[in-house]
Amino acid sequence: MFLMLISGALNTLLMKFMVMQEVPTGVGNKPAGFDHPYFQTFLMMIGESLCLLAFYGTSSKETVEKSNAAPNKIFMVACAFDWTATTLVNMAYMVVPASVVQMTRGAVVIFTCLLSVFCLGRRQHNFHIVGVALVFLGITLVSVSTLFNPIHLDEQAAATQPGVPAGARMFGIFLCVAAQVFQASMLVYEENIMSQYDIPPLRVVGMEGLCGLVFGAFLLLGLNVFDVESTPAAMYQMKHSQPLLAAVVASIASIAVFNFAGVTVTQQASAVARSTMDVSRTILIWAVELAFGWNSFNSLQLLGFVSVALGTMVYNRLIVFDALEPADEAKTLIPSGPPLLPEAPAAAAQLPQQP
Repeated sequence: MFLMLISGALNTLLMKFMVMQEVPTGVGNKPAGFDHPYFQTFLMMIGESLCLLAFYGTSSKETVEKSNAAPNKIFMVACAFDWTATTLVNMAYMVVPASVVQMTRGAVVIFTCLLSVFCLGRRQHNFHIVGVALVFLGITLVSVSTLFNPIHLDEQAAATQPGVPAGARMFGIFLCVAAQVFQASMLVYEENIMSQYDIPPLRVVGMEGLCGLVFGAFLLLGLNVFDVESTPAAMYQMKHSQPLLAAVVASIASIAVFNFAGVTVTQQASAVARSTMDVSRTILIWAVELAFGWNSFNSLQLLGFVSVALGTMVYNRLIVFDALEPADEAKTLIPSGPPLLPEAPAAAAQLPQQP
């Protein structure tokens, strides 16, 4: 649990740290931020693909042979969702604090709930609906706080990332929320394929990462041709900045560790424990940002976080209100261990997620 908490928070903070670095993009060029969202996604895929090493290193020969029965093409769809969601979030890091990004990611509960109903025919109980409503309220408060939060007014923040317009911050919030549509689609799709095939979660993430590397190589090639992305500039910045290079290597390692630790927590403890760690991670990220001056305290943002955290815990039944409980005849349909997806199979509850 400790490893999951630290690695998850570290990954989010490292991604924010990357975009704050001012490094020349070439010989004679002026220093510029590490604005390479597609390349950053490619780096994340490297971390996810490392989960394959963990899978083959911890699984028996029988487990490996059984999991190989699933066709590799099924991982491409999940990979596409993952790529899109991660890239949108990476774009948002340029204009909003990491803690706000993390809070806004709570919107995945909303879209997962909707997609579970319309795509999987899941039944939503009152505690699901109230949890989603609280998350929606919290994200609204966090979004409004970006308009009034005096971000970057202290000397340290002003030196690293000055003058982010309110409109840009709101666009960053929109990117985060849009990313959760694709993240939720990935979760629902993964639940669907894992109900059809016996695939360990670590192999699912590892294969998605491997597919992401192949897909990302062709995508980056095309984006570089059309000057949408500049991988040579990103490589030059990494080569000429030790802090940036260290952050890149650490972020790759942290996402691999986070996914491995997350699966272990779910298997050895429960999905409840993993949900609790996710809420705790947001608190840790916010505390670090305040300590380093990357963000400034705002009471509206605090209220938003409390609402998102409360909604997440109600949705996952970490907090139970009798008035929201289903009728006695429906309680037998609810798993004893609250899943990450409503009424999902146990295997789907073990799915690793990106930090």
